Amino acid sequence: MQRTYTLSERGTLHRASDFPDQASTPDDVLLPDADFDTVKQLATRTDSTTADALLTYNLYRGRERIMWRNYVGLLAFTNGLSLEVRPQAGHLPTLLRYLPELAFRHLDTGLFGAQQLPIWELFINAFLRETAQALRHGLARDYVTHDDTLPTLRGKLRVTDQLRQPYPRPDRLAVSYDEHTPDIPANRVLKKALQLVAAHTQATASQTRCRQLLTTLADVSEPTNLAVDLQRTQTSTRLLKTYEPALRWANWLLRGQGPGLCAGPNVAHCLLFPMERIFEQYVAAGFKRAGVDVQVQQSSAWLIDDHNGTPRFRLRPDLLLRHDERTIVLDTKWKTLDATDQSGHYGIEQADLYQLYAYGKKYDATELVLIYPAHSQFREPLQLFGYDASLRLRVVPFDLDKPLNEEIATLLEYLTHFIHPQPGRGTTLSY
Repeated sequence: MQRTYTLSERGTLHRASDFPDQASTPDDVLLPDADFDTVKQLATRTDSTTADALLTYNLYRGRERIMWRNYVGLLAFTNGLSLEVRPQAGHLPTLLRYLPELAFRHLDTGLFGAQQLPIWELFINAFLRETAQALRHGLARDYVTHDDTLPTLRGKLRVTDQLRQPYPRPDRLAVSYDEHTPDIPANRVLKKALQLVAAHTQATASQTRCRQLLTTLADVSEPTNLAVDLQRTQTSTRLLKTYEPALRWANWLLRGQGPGLCAGPNVAHCLLFPMERIFEQYVAAGFKRAGVDVQVQQSSAWLIDDHNGTPRFRLRPDLLLRHDERTIVLDTKWKTLDATDQSGHYGIEQADLYQLYAYGKKYDATELVLIYPAHSQFREPLQLFGYDASLRLRVVPFDLDKPLNEEIATLLEYLTHFIHPQPGRGTTLSY
């Protein structure tokens, strides 16, 4: 039986038997003992890095708990248990559309917002839509070479193999011939992916579409070596041009994400994404769409210029803007700040301040900007931080619930005011 629980990023899993009078929330999910033990088995594996990277298991006031870290997406187990992890800010499908992976570019975020489709069903919906489009004009076919022994000559005779037969048989010929067939790697990959999603979708419409598409692929065999077939679909050809979007989804679904995080005998699917990377890519995409000349993960500077004749410790700020001989370093941090907690430095980690200082000095920056996700306790930029007379740091919120172009425009306007201060005049920053 399929069981799906919705968990917030950095949420906690508990045994329901430990809290009999309480109800689950996305931040504190109460699992039946059997389901809790399934997740615990993964979290406490000693032969993987899961406990350090994804899950943390411990005791709190005598009760077991499993804390989830900042990965979002889907974790499904072979016994039907699934954990759907959603970010604390923003809507995951919208954020995923700005990742470099092309498969996510056309996610139908309207379906997610209107019907609250589970993320797994949203991915399946996208894959089925692209597969139906790819097969709309029939199956792709290609010539496949076969070596066989036949009673009649077909193709060309393999003379050496014919002579090597231990018992000469004039009624059988060793031949090599080409067959124009749909049984090619691309179709086998699509068929395998369709079988996968058919076994896991709970949506009636998706099940129906899977059956229809599998009927179209009825003459295609099962992959005998899926890894080889997946590798062969990575090369773009004119023949498979219409297949490319569907194959991107099929590869992504079959390969999964984060196998090192979720290695375990009970894991069925691990489709998880680190929110630090999603946030960084989302903000960078916003600047690029706004026409800003931004360098992403610039790595031209080193922390140590020389050690034994070579530089050491490459410095890679998330974003680098240059304008009018000024350099602005921007770094995204997927952490929660509290603008009211001045005595606790608002939750800013000292290591992050050291990191920005190094960026500023090595890239000869005049301004440093730390970008954190906005939330109820952090809606306005913090007061200016001055490292020294020539280097300043600004800490700003970024609202993931607003349209990306609007939030980027707000940030650019803010940057404009401290690059070209013009009291009483609102201007836009031009790069």
